[in-house]
Amino acid sequence: MYRRCGCRTGEGKLFALLPERPTAVQKTATCPILLRDSKHGSWGFATSAGVAPGTGKRQQIRRMGFSTKREAQQERAKAIDQVATGKYRGDRKLSVAAYMPAWLERSILDGMRPSTVRMYRRYVEMDIVPALGALKLAEVRKHHVDAFIRQLTADGRGATTVRRIHAVIRSALTSAERLDLIDTNPATKIALPATSKAKTRIWEPEQVREFLDQTSESRLAPVFELAIFTGLRRGELAGLRWVDVDLTKRELTVRQQRVQLGGAVLEGAVKTDSGQDRRVSLGSEAIGALIAWKIRQDAEREAWGVAYESSGHVFTYENGRPLRPAHISRTFETLVERSGLPHMRLHDLRHEHASLLLSGGVDIAIVSKRLGHSTIAITSDLYSHLLSDANRAAADAAESMLPPKKARAHTLHTQPV
Repeated sequence: MYRRCGCRTGEGKLFALLPERPTAVQKTATCPILLRDSKHGSWGFATSAGVAPGTGKRQQIRRMGFSTKREAQQERAKAIDQVATGKYRGDRKLSVAAYMPAWLERSILDGMRPSTVRMYRRYVEMDIVPALGALKLAEVRKHHVDAFIRQLTADGRGATTVRRIHAVIRSALTSAERLDLIDTNPATKIALPATSKAKTRIWEPEQVREFLDQTSESRLAPVFELAIFTGLRRGELAGLRWVDVDLTKRELTVRQQRVQLGGAVLEGAVKTDSGQDRRVSLGSEAIGALIAWKIRQDAEREAWGVAYESSGHVFTYENGRPLRPAHISRTFETLVERSGLPHMRLHDLRHEHASLLLSGGVDIAIVSKRLGHSTIAITSDLYSHLLSDANRAAADAAESMLPPKKARAHTLHTQPV
């Protein structure tokens, strides 16, 4: 507890505040009128508020301007109670520019994927902080976020990009709300630009076979065969190791992926928890492709001798180093262009695998599990256009289970008009 006034020294500086129990030194530094007149100046207090969740810095609550000591004591009691019960909102002066990088670093420690960190950091540094950084975190309102989103759209940013930037803001402010740095999340219930769902491009089964036949002489042909017959993602193909392949049991286990971030390639867990350590059964053609690749890889190991780099990965360069994900994509694009077939991305081979399974009548739950989707709903949403054919096939299958109708039985469409 302390008192302070607006009086100044002969040098024009404000006198020091007067603590409730001042020392002799503190008495000499304060206003002489405060010492003899209890009504001179106003009362204030300072109390510790622990560590700021957003920055890790020590906090202190300071309030000034109370007419009486009792008023100051009452407000101090409220502040102490807020800190003790976890209701204290923290540093109300913390800016968006200071909070966002701290939130991002904490997210990294919490296990955010490197590829996601790279994207989030770009949006934070290039979009969010320049537009909203000057605002105090506690002062951000829905109209600020709404105006920012509208400006991004007016600047010609794509609907998908705008939605991603909004997702970063919403996630950051959700953390701020959970840490009691703000009262509510102002990024919720914001109108976002509509996105048109891109139609998945896949080949007909005849075109898939044509591609495999045309590219059979390519060194990386087994990579694309495995992509078509297993639905593995690019990173999962690049990260596949021989210890995770069991040719006898005819299955592989997806345990890691190789992700390319600019010029760097990082190895880590797969994209989803449900996709981690999933077992994918292999058909005869997939087994044949892996055996052919193993024979070729062994020949390359022998040819390179001591210079060969044994990495343990399935798909490697001639010297044994694991393939870079971008190299797989570039090779695929070149082969598709030479084939004369409709354009398709490497990732579309994953959709091709799902299409072949669903067209073959495989249960969607099995398809979802092979692809490593977190829920069946995701699989259903992605491939809803294929499920109608499966539904018709299911209807016919149900009827085919019954014995033939008796001669006298008839249905409505067989009755005479």
